[in-house]
Amino acid sequence: MKLTAKPGKGEKIHLSLDGEYIATVNADYWFTCGIKSGSEVTPEQLEELLTESARRKMMNKALDLLSLRDYSRRELSDKLVTKAWEKKEQKDMDLGSLKQQASDICDRLEELGLLNEERFARSYVDELIRRKHLSRSGLRTALIQKGVQRDIIETVLEEVDVDPVEQIRELLETKFKTRDLSDEKQKTRTVNALLRLGYRYNEIHAAMGDQLEDE
Repeated sequence: MKLTAKPGKGEKIHLSLDGEYIATVNADYWFTCGIKSGSEVTPEQLEELLTESARRKMMNKALDLLSLRDYSRRELSDKLVTKAWEKKEQKDMDLGSLKQQASDICDRLEELGLLNEERFARSYVDELIRRKHLSRSGLRTALIQKGVQRDIIETVLEEVDVDPVEQIRELLETKFKTRDLSDEKQKTRTVNALLRLGYRYNEIHAAMGDQLEDE
C-alpha cells in the first residue's frame, strides 16, 4: 500500500492510501513519524500512524479546553468525542474507539492533575451559587447532570455554607424584584420558580414572611 502526503491549509497534511484520501494529520507529527510520502506501508504501520495522530489531536484539544476552565470527566470526554466525530478527519472512524481514546486521555490528564473532578465541582458550585442562587438540592441536580461522581458531590455539598432563606431573599430583591407579591398570580409564579430552583416551601415561606400567610 502506497501512502502519499499532500500539504493542506495551515499545519494540515492530507494522507491518501493508493490514491484514496484516508486522513488528515498535523505537519509536526507527519515530519517526525518516520514515514515519507510515497512509501509503501503495512497495515500495522498505517494503523499505528493514524491512531497516534488521532490521540495527539484529541490530547491537544483537551489541553485547549482545560486552559479555559475546569471540566468534569464526563463533560470533557463527551466534548472530545463529539468534536472528533464531527470533524471526521480519519475516514474509518469508529465511535467506540473514540470513546476509549477519550477515556485514556482523561486518565492521563487526571494523573497529571490537569483534570480534577473535585476541583471542577467546587468551582461549578461557587459559580451556580453566585450567578443562579441555586439551593443545595438544585446544586446536587446540576452536578449530577455534569456527570460528577456521587461521592464527590456529597463531599463538595457538605462544604457549602449558605443560608437558603437569605438566598431566596436575595433573589426576591434581584431576579424577582419586579414581581408584585401582593398579586396572587405573580406570587404563585414566584413561589413556583423558587421551587424549581430546588428550594423547599418552608424556606420560601420563611423568606417571604407574611406574604404567604393568606394562601
